[in-house]
Amino acid sequence: MKIHEYLRAHRLVTDGAMGTYYEKKYQDQNPFPEQENLIHPERIRTIHEEYLFAGARLLRTNTFATNPLFFPNEKERFENLRSAYAIAESAVREFREKSGCTDDIYIGADFGPIGEIDEQETSEVMHDYEAMCDVFLELGAEIFVFESQRDDKYVTKLADYVKLKCPQAFVLVQFTFDKSGYTRAGLSVRRINERMATPAAASIDAYGYNCGVEAGHLYQLMIEHPVYCEKYVSALPNAGYPLHLRGKTIYTENKPYFVEKSTDIARLGIDIIGGCCGTTPEYVKGLCEALADVPYRRREPQMLPQSAKTDTQNGAREVVAQSKEGFLEKLKNGKQPVIVEMDPPFHGDITKVLEGAKLLSEAGVDMLTLSDSPMARARMDAGALAAKVMREIPLPVMPHVACRDRNIIGLRGMLMGDHMNDIRQLLIVTGDPVARDARGTISGVFDMNSIRFMEYVQHMNEELYADDPLHYGGALNYHGANPDAIIRRMEKKIEKGCEYFLTQPIYSDEDVARIAYIKQAIGNRAHICCGIMPLVSYKNAMFIHHEMAGIHITQEILEKYSPDMTREEAQAVAVTISLELVEKLRTVADGYYFMTPFNRADLICEIIAGMKKDSQID
Repeated sequence: MKIHEYLRAHRLVTDGAMGTYYEKKYQDQNPFPEQENLIHPERIRTIHEEYLFAGARLLRTNTFATNPLFFPNEKERFENLRSAYAIAESAVREFREKSGCTDDIYIGADFGPIGEIDEQETSEVMHDYEAMCDVFLELGAEIFVFESQRDDKYVTKLADYVKLKCPQAFVLVQFTFDKSGYTRAGLSVRRINERMATPAAASIDAYGYNCGVEAGHLYQLMIEHPVYCEKYVSALPNAGYPLHLRGKTIYTENKPYFVEKSTDIARLGIDIIGGCCGTTPEYVKGLCEALADVPYRRREPQMLPQSAKTDTQNGAREVVAQSKEGFLEKLKNGKQPVIVEMDPPFHGDITKVLEGAKLLSEAGVDMLTLSDSPMARARMDAGALAAKVMREIPLPVMPHVACRDRNIIGLRGMLMGDHMNDIRQLLIVTGDPVARDARGTISGVFDMNSIRFMEYVQHMNEELYADDPLHYGGALNYHGANPDAIIRRMEKKIEKGCEYFLTQPIYSDEDVARIAYIKQAIGNRAHICCGIMPLVSYKNAMFIHHEMAGIHITQEILEKYSPDMTREEAQAVAVTISLELVEKLRTVADGYYFMTPFNRADLICEIIAGMKKDSQID
C-alpha cells in the first residue's frame, strides 16, 4: 500500500534516533554514524531491525549528515547514500523473514539541513540537494524526509523537484524549534503553519516537528498553534534535554514520560509520530503499545489568517520601513545624512561618550553609532550604552551587533531588550575573530554570521515588530580582489532586509571609484554611507596604514603628517583631508559615516561645520 493511501486511515509510527542510539549501543566515538554505512553496515542494519521489532513502520535511512560538508567527495557521498538505502532495504527483508510480519513498511530517504553556510550560493545548495535526491530516485525511493530544517528556503523547491521527477513521491519536511517555539532562523511555529498552507508549499505532502524540544514542550506548542492545511502532520520529539558530561551527550532515561506526552500529542490528531535524539527502540516499543488504545483521528485544519494569504512569493510579509529618527527618510530623499561612530569605554566611565554625543547632537548629526567590541576587545555593551545616551540626549543611536560573542539565545534576548529601549537601528556585523593568543581561553561563538542574523531579525520583525520594525544595515568591506564577489555578498544581505551599508574608511581616488562601481551595481536596492576616518597624528596615520588590514592610506596623505606636528596642526590637516574626501564623494555617497578617533567628537564637529559652510549638507 502506498504511503498516501496508508495515511488516509492509519497513524504511522517512525523509528527513533539513529545517532544517539548508535553511540549508546556501541560506545563508539565516531561523531558521524553515517560513516558506518560503509565501515560497519551490519551495525546500522541491526539498529534498523531493532526499531522494526519495536513497532516502527517508517525507517529513515542513516544519511542525516551525508552531505557535502561532512562528505566533500561527491563519489564517496553518493556511495554512502546507496549503501544506506541498501542497508535499510536489507533490514526490512531480514525483519520479515525473522518475524513473519506482513505489515506495510516504508523507507524514507533522509536529509539533514545543508546550505547554512551563507557564502554558498542558493544555486549551489540546490544542486547538492538535487544531486542527492537523484541518487535516491535511481534507487527507487518514493519517500523523502527533510529533517531539522530552520526555514522553508530550499524545501519547497526541492519538493517541486522531486515531484517533477517522481509524481507519486511523498515529501515530509520537519522543522526544529526551541522551547520558545522558534527555529534557528527565527520563524515561529505559527509562521511555519501559515507557510505550509500557501501555494508555494503545494508539493509538500506532510510537515511537522523533530528534535529541538522534548515531548512535553512539543505538546504545548502543538496545542497553542493551529494547523491551516490538509497536509499530514508529524511529531518526533527528543527523549528529553541532554546533559553534557565529560565530552559526552547523555539523555536521561525517561521513557514513561516520553510515552505519556507523545500519546497526548497523538490524541491531537497527529498522523506521523516517533522519536528524535535520545530515543531508543524501547521508547518506540512503549509508544506503540500505548497507541494501541488511542484511535486515529486526523487534526482538523483551521482557516488560514488573511494576513498570511497576502505574503510575498518568498513567504515573508513586506515590512513598511518607517523610522522615527528620520535617518532612513533622509537616505531615501537623497539628503546625505551624517552618522558618527564612537567607541564604548573599556571601563565604567561614560562621561566622554555623553559629552561627545551632546556635541554631535548640537552639531546636527543624524545618528550616533556605537561599536560592539571591535578587534574582539571587551568594551561596555553597545546596546545598553545606546539606551543610556538616548535617555539623556536627543540623538538617535545605532548600536553595532557582533555575532561573535552571543549565541542565538543571547542575540534574541538582546534584540528584545533593545527594542524595549526604543532602539530601532542596528548595524549587524559578524565580528572580528578572537585573537590567536586568546584561543582556548576565550571562545568566539559565531552561531550566526551577519547574513544569517539579518534573516533572523527579518523574521523577528514579521513575528513581533511588524508595526514598529527594527531596521538594520551592514558593513561594507569594499576592498578585495573581486568586486563582483563583494556585490554578491551585499545582495545576499539585501535579500535579508539590509537597508544600508557603512563602508570601511575611504582615502584614495581608487577607493572612490570602487564604491562608485559597487553603487552602480546595487542601484537603489540599498544605500551606501561612505566611511571617513580622520587621522589625528603622524603616529595614528602610521598605525592605521601599517597595522589595520584592509585600510589603504595613500602616500600623499601620509606625507601631510610629520612626527613633530602639534595636536592643533594635525587636527587642521585631518579636517582638510576629510572635507576633500567629502567633496570627492559628493556624487557617490548616499550618506557620510565618520569614525571618531579616540572619541574626539570636537574634531567631527569641526568637519561638519566645514561641510555646512560649503553647503555639502543641510
